[in-house]
Amino acid sequence: MNPILIEALGYVASFIILVSLTMKSIVRLRWINAAGSALFVAFALLTRSVPTVFMNLGIVAIDLFYVFKMARIRSDYRMVRAERHSAFLEFFYERHRQEIDAIFGDGAFGEASHFAWFTVNDEIAGLFAWKEDSPTECRILIDYVTERYRDTKIGRYFFEDRLPEFRERGYETLRYINVGESHWAYLRKIGFAEDSPGCFSKRIGS
Repeated sequence: MNPILIEALGYVASFIILVSLTMKSIVRLRWINAAGSALFVAFALLTRSVPTVFMNLGIVAIDLFYVFKMARIRSDYRMVRAERHSAFLEFFYERHRQEIDAIFGDGAFGEASHFAWFTVNDEIAGLFAWKEDSPTECRILIDYVTERYRDTKIGRYFFEDRLPEFRERGYETLRYINVGESHWAYLRKIGFAEDSPGCFSKRIGS
């Protein structure tokens, strides 16, 4: 094989492994890291570097082991009411204030009337805050998930499986207004329609 192509393969494998380390999702990190290591196996075979072959085969095996292990774990998602004036709510907001304000606006926390925690396996994974614009319309002011849990699973669970709870409150529409652009792709993935730039809604029926 052309030595230039072999060298290029090594660079590509290195780049993929570097990219994997930037992933927020652990599952995605494992998959991409395994792909980069698999390419390194091919590179090591072509360059006759036996130790590198064994090392990267081991990395691929470890990555796949943890991917399939995580896939078998069933996460327990819950929404737990948060008290408006609790010390921990204030602490959580201040801890993540810069990012929350950047996405949802610096007035969102103060404007919200209702708060709840997103929890995964009894760990706090994020903050949900809303207000009623009308008896049938819920305006979501904060839908924040900490970096560890940003793989859309929480969003899909709460905005798909938990819709009956919103309906029981009488809501027919869930709405976001002037949400930051970094949140748009996520909202589209979980079924919200874009009414105008930064404004999204989801009809959930009566």
